[in-house]
Amino acid sequence: MKRGMLGIEGRVENEKGWKAGVHGGMDMEWLRRMVEIFGVDDAAGIADYCREKWAEDVEHVLRTADDACENTFLFDFRWDMERTWEPVHFEKEIDWSLIPRGDREFLWQFNRHRFLPCLAQAYRFTGVERYAENYVRLMSDWIDRAEPGENIDLGPWRTLETGIRAETWLTSLPLILDSPAADENFLKKVEGALRKHQTRLMEHFQPHKYISNWGVLEGCGLLLLSAVLPDSGECMEEALRRLTETAKIQVLHDGMQWEQSPMYHNEVYHCFLTAFYYGERAGIKMPEEVRSAVKRMAYVDYMWKKPDHTQFAQGDSDASDLRDQITAGAYVLGDGVLKSGGFPILDYDSVWRFGLAGAEKYASIPAEKPDFVSAELPFGGNYYMRSGWDDKADLLHFHCGETGGGHGHADKLHIDLVIGGEDVLVDSGRFTYVDGPERFRFKEASAHNTVLVDGKGFAECENSWIYQNLCTCMKQQYYEGKTGSFVEGSHLGYWEKGVLVNRKIVWIRPDIYVIADDFHAHGQHTYDSFFHFDGNGTVEIEEQRVHFTGRDAEAYLQFISSLPEEYVLEDTEQSCYYNERHPNRTCRLKMQAEGFCRRITVINGGRKGVVHPVKIEQIPLHSVVNEIDYPAEQAEGLRITDGEREYVLFLCHQEVMTPTDILKWENCLGHGKAVLFDRTNEKEKMISGEILAW
Repeated sequence: MKRGMLGIEGRVENEKGWKAGVHGGMDMEWLRRMVEIFGVDDAAGIADYCREKWAEDVEHVLRTADDACENTFLFDFRWDMERTWEPVHFEKEIDWSLIPRGDREFLWQFNRHRFLPCLAQAYRFTGVERYAENYVRLMSDWIDRAEPGENIDLGPWRTLETGIRAETWLTSLPLILDSPAADENFLKKVEGALRKHQTRLMEHFQPHKYISNWGVLEGCGLLLLSAVLPDSGECMEEALRRLTETAKIQVLHDGMQWEQSPMYHNEVYHCFLTAFYYGERAGIKMPEEVRSAVKRMAYVDYMWKKPDHTQFAQGDSDASDLRDQITAGAYVLGDGVLKSGGFPILDYDSVWRFGLAGAEKYASIPAEKPDFVSAELPFGGNYYMRSGWDDKADLLHFHCGETGGGHGHADKLHIDLVIGGEDVLVDSGRFTYVDGPERFRFKEASAHNTVLVDGKGFAECENSWIYQNLCTCMKQQYYEGKTGSFVEGSHLGYWEKGVLVNRKIVWIRPDIYVIADDFHAHGQHTYDSFFHFDGNGTVEIEEQRVHFTGRDAEAYLQFISSLPEEYVLEDTEQSCYYNERHPNRTCRLKMQAEGFCRRITVINGGRKGVVHPVKIEQIPLHSVVNEIDYPAEQAEGLRITDGEREYVLFLCHQEVMTPTDILKWENCLGHGKAVLFDRTNEKEKMISGEILAW
């Protein structure tokens, strides 16, 4: 029998005596529906496509399948929520509730069964029965032995994993149906387990899940199961209702999932897209709210994608490549703009989902350039200043938004900075969910490029998921100008101490960044500013500046303050993936002040060996009406020169305007919270500059 078109027909026609609709007295309607919805068009063609275009993925899948045949498990796929780096091997009986090294996340990741699609695909790549036999063996063993038990919400039947398994099982099972191992007894057992999954999801939904990623992951699973299992009308109606309400509640108007974690944004996005795609294949009229969520979330992935195509390690996130997520959205929506941010052809996972015909369809979608480069996500409070879309572009990310629940970190006013396509200033990442000092160290404020007052964080952990106190942010304006761009934010984390922290960022196109931190304070306080550098580079303190050298890029940080400051380089750690960490360096600046004070950081960078630190001169701003120079604590100017380029920046830290006043320095005349002048070609005639913030 030819392996290609995956359908029940192959079983009907073979020697095992399958008959239309019934096999050995077993109702096959759920099998027919499963193959119709989840089967692919040409497994042999897909296998050839993957061998030719995605050989590394094929090798990875075959290696995972071989390991699973030997009861060895490693979670190292791109979107495994909790990666592992050392394989776990079971000599005899598998313990489906194993918790190695005290990390229960292993148990949950294990019970999502990512190895089953690998076994099924390996079967289609090779035709070797061993893969299908071990697929059946492992699934049967799990069904027989992974019982809910008393602590059902802490084990294999936790509702999150129950929802995820629906997709894992239903998309992989059609690939092994023509194996003799998939006999009647096995399929009856699977049908019973699918019913058990559906009942578990149907009966254990709670109101708080409308705002939690759990609500979407469970709702997707319930929809997929109900599309296959007969007599599931009530369950399908409930799945659609849950998905509609979660889309309205937890996907912000700007498209970001509210939890302030790109990792979980993409888990939610994946499930909305999966429910939408397979729901339509099943002939279900999918709610517009779900389609809208898919589109908005896909565009957010495009907006915050780094030049190397990965996501920022914001909140509980790994540095995962986003192109497969964007590609899936481009295919489902037929969107050429999204295609320009994804892969030029269907990626490995997408072709197994959408089929060989899907690959041809995707190839026919013309890629279109987006009408945005920089981007503002105002509801989530995330801002992206980008020089371009090439892989050597610069990108600054600024965060001034809500904490985002348990997956959010204490990262108010944090910045990430990419120069020449390389990470320079980074988020420390997540590393672990295990409750304790290591979890806190990666999650609290000192792990981010922000400021501590009096040596204390503005949101300190009570446990792995709960903060002792939360910090209210105050989003302010964002503006994209021609010469530069501006963003500003504040927070009240130290309000009880009598301190308001405010951060203004000016991007002078294309490669200079000015960060002005204002501390509106009563009394005397200490201020610690943190700059965490990517571990792939080296960091040195040179006079009153910090020098970062990467692989192909380098950057300089220069600091301006009227007060004595201490510069310290500390050995710290950075985590790009769950359960992974590596050394990096952090610059910590310390100063002490009475009342209002400010610190200004000027950053510039570019290609290694070519770029030099810009020259910075503090200049007084003159009141035309009062004929006085303002003190720097109220308003000040910076003259920044880089070779022939020359800029003047007016910064007002406090309100200084009288009824008709205007600020002046030499030929620069203007007023505003931030005004940028390009003096490169005009140093004598009056120029008014560009008002970035008023």
